[in-house]
Amino acid sequence: MKYRFCSLLLAGFLLGGTNPAEADDCYYYWVHQCLNVIDASQRKIEQYVLVSPSVNYLNSGNLRCAEAVAQRQQDVHDALLTAFNGAAGNIDACDTPLTEIPVRVYDNPQKATWHYGRSLRESPGKTIVPLADLPAL
Repeated sequence: MKYRFCSLLLAGFLLGGTNPAEADDCYYYWVHQCLNVIDASQRKIEQYVLVSPSVNYLNSGNLRCAEAVAQRQQDVHDALLTAFNGAAGNIDACDTPLTEIPVRVYDNPQKATWHYGRSLRESPGKTIVPLADLPAL
């Protein structure tokens, strides 16, 4: 009886805990938008969305996802700025050079994919500018 109880208790601890591999999974993409107000009284704007070509995966180790991405983004900061500012330079609405690249970070692949898909959803007045060959973290 004691052996069975201990076995069940041990199995409960092993199965009930979170999988360490899942806790380290992070998903991210970079996105920036520029707006050109055509007629504010009629809410007419042109929106340009500069975005990563896909959602990326990162194993955060012992860090929270946002911390891991911020830390590793420092290593590729200059390459990201070059890519985003290069694309933005061809768009009149993006008249101010970027100094930081906004990153969207998620610990759930479904949320990351949903938000990424929403960023890519075209609408009247919205132009999507996918950026290729961005560095990975």
